[in-house]
Amino acid sequence: MAIAGMILGIIAIVFAFIPVFGAFIAFPCLGVGLPLSGIAFYQAHQAGTGKGQAIAGVATNTVALVMIIAWAVLIGIGISAS
Repeated sequence: MAIAGMILGIIAIVFAFIPVFGAFIAFPCLGVGLPLSGIAFYQAHQAGTGKGQAIAGVATNTVALVMIIAWAVLIGIGISAS
């Protein structure tokens, strides 16, 4: 699960660089990747095993979410300024 969450996070970051239409692909990846990574982190914590890939999945999904929010804010500022 950790690998899948990390891969979905990477895909979400790549598509988050596209201002408007990238969000249509990044949001579903975030919707699946973030919970997968969170569950994998919880399971790794309970088992006492390595948590590196789960942390990477949470981090990549969070970065993509922040990028999408930043685009939305910047576009909103641009629309209100014009």
